[in-house]
Amino acid sequence: MNDLRDHFEEIAGPMHAVDSKQVEADLTRGRRALRRRRAVQAVAGSAFGVAALAAAFAVATSGGTPAVPADKGTASVASVQLVAYKGEQPKGFTVDKVPDGWFVQASEQGYLTVAPDKAKNPGPDVNPSTDPVYDKDSFADKIVIMLESKDQSGPSRAGKTVKVGDKEGVLLKSLQGVTPDGLVPPAPGGDTGSELWIKQPSGVYLIVQVWQGLGLTEAQIVELGAGVHVHKDAVQGVG
Repeated sequence: MNDLRDHFEEIAGPMHAVDSKQVEADLTRGRRALRRRRAVQAVAGSAFGVAALAAAFAVATSGGTPAVPADKGTASVASVQLVAYKGEQPKGFTVDKVPDGWFVQASEQGYLTVAPDKAKNPGPDVNPSTDPVYDKDSFADKIVIMLESKDQSGPSRAGKTVKVGDKEGVLLKSLQGVTPDGLVPPAPGGDTGSELWIKQPSGVYLIVQVWQGLGLTEAQIVELGAGVHVHKDAVQGVG
């Protein structure tokens, strides 16, 4: 037995001490690879492709469960209140309600964004690239309303079936967002945001995306979605 052990040791050669710096470098590479894999998984499940990298979009899908009333959410009292919208109506859509102290920041035929009033007056020291709520082309920290893209055919994963006015909807938690810097940390309580998919008479889905940490309950998201009306000049994006 000793001869066999000696033979193996001769084949393997002498053992060398492992450099602690090399071990740490290997661990770092492993962590980076894991982050990249998770980021690819999140983007692959995203509803909006490239937009997910900038806006951390997430996808949803309809389940076969019966429609149920929207949950009040984990908080007993909503941190924001919905009020009647009295501003200029956006293109392609009209909205009945917005959170109190919010306004329609960007209005296009394919989508609209609803942002806090502070975004109206960014001030000279604000950098929209680091505080995206001031960037009208960013979806971060906002509510986004749009039609599903032309290459979609409804949600792609299961969620809670809810009644949205007289329409059927699917409500679910968003996937963890992705930016060029990596995964977006969830808001307190693990909130990654929500999406409400509402099937229209045409068969196309209207999507209401609520960014994480905005304080809306599930019932409020459904109420908000019930007040969004799609008009014939609304268009679907691609990708």
